[in-house]
Amino acid sequence: MSIINYVANSGFESGLTGWVTSGTVTLNSTYSQTGSNSAQVAGGTSGSYIYKLVSVPDSNNFELMVSLSKNGSGLGPSVIIGVFYFTTGLVYQNTGLLATIPSRLPDGTANNWKAAYFNVEPAFPGATVAQIFITTGLLANSADLLVDDVQLLNSL
Repeated sequence: MSIINYVANSGFESGLTGWVTSGTVTLNSTYSQTGSNSAQVAGGTSGSYIYKLVSVPDSNNFELMVSLSKNGSGLGPSVIIGVFYFTTGLVYQNTGLLATIPSRLPDGTANNWKAAYFNVEPAFPGATVAQIFITTGLLANSADLLVDDVQLLNSL
């Protein structure tokens, strides 16, 4: 069985194409873990987020991998990451992952990144869409979040 990444444009090399954004989210072409780009999600109390809907086979186990850093040396944002499953008609089925990463992220401007790995619970039968959701916690005066290399992989 080969490993499949279900996330197209996982490294933001095609900009924010295919990603849904809310609040202040921009493409950062200065700092990235790999390639040329990352997504920059506003920190502080902005409530900004990104998410992507991807087609997945039902009842599979997945791993989520994502590279994270903060934009600068100040207080880092806390990060909330979720994977939620839906039917083809976007009826909610179940939650595969809900995780919080504390505000101790490395400084992306110094080319330091945290690779975060998560085991994701399988989707219930009938779920064919996964939503990968990444947001900053509401932490006043925190730096912006840099996101790169978002991968939802089938578990072997």
